[in-house]
Amino acid sequence: MASYVRTAVCTACLLFASTVLVFASSPPLRLVINPGSDQVVAVRYMTGTKENGTWNDVDITSSVVLLEHFDNDRDLLFVQQKAAGQEWSPSHIYRYDTLTDRWQQVVIRTLSVTSMDVRPYALWPVGSSSTLYSIVTGAAVKLNISYDKEHSPYGYCEAGYSRGPALSDWAESMQAINVSAGMGFRFPLGKHVAVAPEVGYGLVLHLLYGDLDQDGTQSNETFLDQQVRLSLNLSIAPAESYELLIAPFGVLFFEKDRVGALYGVQAGMRFNF
Repeated sequence: MASYVRTAVCTACLLFASTVLVFASSPPLRLVINPGSDQVVAVRYMTGTKENGTWNDVDITSSVVLLEHFDNDRDLLFVQQKAAGQEWSPSHIYRYDTLTDRWQQVVIRTLSVTSMDVRPYALWPVGSSSTLYSIVTGAAVKLNISYDKEHSPYGYCEAGYSRGPALSDWAESMQAINVSAGMGFRFPLGKHVAVAPEVGYGLVLHLLYGDLDQDGTQSNETFLDQQVRLSLNLSIAPAESYELLIAPFGVLFFEKDRVGALYGVQAGMRFNF
């Protein structure tokens, strides 16, 4: 009698556990994956929290997919497609929204170079710098780096070359190579117009030719200073691929016993990638 009771209890426990597992497991998630164009010959997908699993091919004649064991709260859907004679496309990433019963595309931003500036400029000295230069002209190349080229903030790195006629008796020519890095904040003023203040810090290498030690012999001399660059950029975009730029800006460079200062204007073009 006791053995029958034990058998009945075990059977009841197994049936209860099976019932719990059946009701606890969620049904497969059904979706339709349509090719992006008529040129697409293959589509594949992957699910998970990261793109490190196994790709599953999609029958593009029916495009119906059943996702087993898909966790709506954690998992993502990665979809790639391929045209004839081409490689697989970058992954399109989607998250399932249980409230709206819709798939929403996930945009993962990566830090990248979004544009390049080419800027000729002119600078005039102020204060103690006015005894060394009359005017400085040069040009700079600048790379703008951001997660989203349409919005702020953004970073940049810049390299430039400049020269100016010397006003002192001990130097015949004064040149400089400068490098800097900084950040800016872009404020749209309209659909095609924006303003962006920038601040940067870097180094300037002065290249002088003259008689610096006053011994009657002229030679090439170099020395290195720290610098801070400030600018206010106004950009106008006639097309998406490029913009026209104009910006007042100033430069401060720090020597051992003084601070040099120059101010001026730069103008040029920005090429958007």
